[in-house]
Amino acid sequence: MNVGVLVLNSDYSPINVTSFKRGFNLVFKGKAEVVQSTGEPITTYLGEFLRPIIIRLLDYIHYRPKKISVSKNRIMKRDKFRCVYCGSQKHLTIDHVIPKSKGGQNTWSNMVTCCSKCNCKKGDRTPEEAGLKSVYPKEPTLFQDVISSELLQSWENFKSGF
Repeated sequence: MNVGVLVLNSDYSPINVTSFKRGFNLVFKGKAEVVQSTGEPITTYLGEFLRPIIIRLLDYIHYRPKKISVSKNRIMKRDKFRCVYCGSQKHLTIDHVIPKSKGGQNTWSNMVTCCSKCNCKKGDRTPEEAGLKSVYPKEPTLFQDVISSELLQSWENFKSGF
């Protein structure tokens, strides 16, 4: 079971997902505390330890969140490898919601996954002009790119406790 460890800053804001080994070492060295763990303990010759899922750093770390660069694969992953207009999973391509000819940019909020059939139907128009459903794509967070569904569920359960 190697799902990674969610690292929270001392103010409980998420800052990283790290390997289990690195997360455990941060706790073992006294630089972090276990906020949530699995039921399975880690047994070593030094004793039994909690197996962390979420840890919190004891000292506040100043950092600037990284922007995620736009790529075809990341857009398709964000859109779950489905056409945003019809839901098809075949012949996928990237579509600009506002066409480049009308000033659309290569940004997270303007690019979506689209099948070639819907892309041809849409052409050089907006989805509304082409009679397709309106879409409002968003920039994913750093965690959506690296976090496992099990860890995401643990994070959601933890947040709901506040």
